Amino acid sequence: MQHLNFYTTLFENMLQSAPDQAEHLQEEVNILIHKLKFISQDQRPTVLILAQQTGFEPLINEQIVESVAIAGGKLLTEKYENPSILILVQENNKLYTAVPELIQDEILSRTTAVESNHIFIIQKTDFGKNPHNFLHDTEICAEIIQPKYFIYGHKGTDWVQFDIA
Repeated sequence: MQHLNFYTTLFENMLQSAPDQAEHLQEEVNILIHKLKFISQDQRPTVLILAQQTGFEPLINEQIVESVAIAGGKLLTEKYENPSILILVQENNKLYTAVPELIQDEILSRTTAVESNHIFIIQKTDFGKNPHNFLHDTEICAEIIQPKYFIYGHKGTDWVQFDIA
């Protein structure tokens, strides 16, 4: 697995200000990494995260890259890279009327994610933006990316699967 700079910095900062929370973070991240250690990089699903807030541009930052990696996926930066999982970060309720048009996009409509109905909506406007939510956001990613291995109870609260009827 890649070096986790964001996580390491977050952990070290938490050790100074909240050692108990730092220990909890470390334990939980280690559990995630350990459970997935036998899934090779080429078997990990590719994930594209698009944000409603930015007109469905890819959502990429160091925190999200590491959350997806720890959760057992590989983050993509462009829709033409054929994601096997498509995640949409919701800004408001207009998302649900925009999704059908979005997935009919010339490129997205031919992706494995859309063809396999692996479209998910994260209902947290600050997803991947708040370092204090790193573990929570990583758990959301783990439930979506590796559902056979992880159930944290965030489904239906923080995220839902968009069902193509």
